[in-house]
Amino acid sequence: MSPTRKPHSRSLPVLHDDPRPWEVKVAVALVEFHGRLERHLSEELARHGTTLAQFDALMTLCLGEGLTQQDLAERLLVTKANVVGLIDRMEAAGLVERRPDPDDRRVNRIYLTVAGRRLARAAKPGEEAVLKGIFGRLSQDELRQLHGMLARLNAGCSEAE
Repeated sequence: MSPTRKPHSRSLPVLHDDPRPWEVKVAVALVEFHGRLERHLSEELARHGTTLAQFDALMTLCLGEGLTQQDLAERLLVTKANVVGLIDRMEAAGLVERRPDPDDRRVNRIYLTVAGRRLARAAKPGEEAVLKGIFGRLSQDELRQLHGMLARLNAGCSEAE
């Protein structure tokens, strides 16, 4: 009779022992960070009765109203179909309104309502507090460097498309 073998316990590699290339480690870290950042922002914005997608649309419109749905989709980095559903829900909630383009009847332009402006103003301080709490670990110089590196990576992604 053979002796009973203990199951081999395997421990997860410590990050510095991880054999994967640095590109993979950084990509995984960015994905993990994005997920956590999105969760913290979503929790904060839920206190105001809005979603991250709606808040992004509100803030984009605060920078310049009268965008077409296509313009808004491009700025939010989503498809036009996604932005149509988003605007439908926001319009039903009284946050935005569609107005026909005076020069092209096929196009609607999106404008904030008073309630949409009020919600954007009310939710912005909480969003900023979350971001300061997370990014406050970095100096202003480090933030500028990180921004520059991410811009270069984004440009690389655009070139690869």
